[in-house]
Amino acid sequence: MPLKAFLKHRFPATWNRLRATRKLIALVPRAYGFEAQDCVMCGYRGKFLAEIHFPDIFTYDAICPRCGSLPRNRLLRLALEAKRILNPGTRLLHFAPEGNVRQYVEPRAGLYRTADLYAKDVDLRLNIEAIDQPDASWDLIICSHVLEHVDHRKALKELHRILAPGGVLLALFPIVDAWPHDYEAPQIQSPRDRGLHFGK
Repeated sequence: MPLKAFLKHRFPATWNRLRATRKLIALVPRAYGFEAQDCVMCGYRGKFLAEIHFPDIFTYDAICPRCGSLPRNRLLRLALEAKRILNPGTRLLHFAPEGNVRQYVEPRAGLYRTADLYAKDVDLRLNIEAIDQPDASWDLIICSHVLEHVDHRKALKELHRILAPGGVLLALFPIVDAWPHDYEAPQIQSPRDRGLHFGK
């Protein structure tokens, strides 16, 4: 059982105390003088907040306090600019769209659509494991931190099917360097338990 799930179920009082300190921990970079950073998403310059990977992993200088962008959001923008794969003719499908990424890519694409299976504020209600879209219908697909929550084999097959020839899939997902293999638990089905095992 993952540590997070163990703590929550075995020591609920400890779990609640640790949760209460998350906001305080996020302020540590401000208190200890980390260098000012630049946010390529919104133009903010200053100290960033910590990203908490509960309960024992922290990434300091990670979250932009103005727009909330994470390192993966900023890296995505830099990659899009460096590779020049987003232009006014691009048909772009964005799964589980992050607000700050959407603000950047939407005005730069020719056709932009958001997709999710559960979110209400998207253009298309799509199951990434069985995508209701024609073959070769998208030039660019952005899929950040989704594949770890689904059957990635089915999802990748479907994403490949709907990509146009020469199209690009930008798929971001968490990697734990110290683990010798991936962690899959298809028997875990409830949103609550999947959150405990696989994070947000």
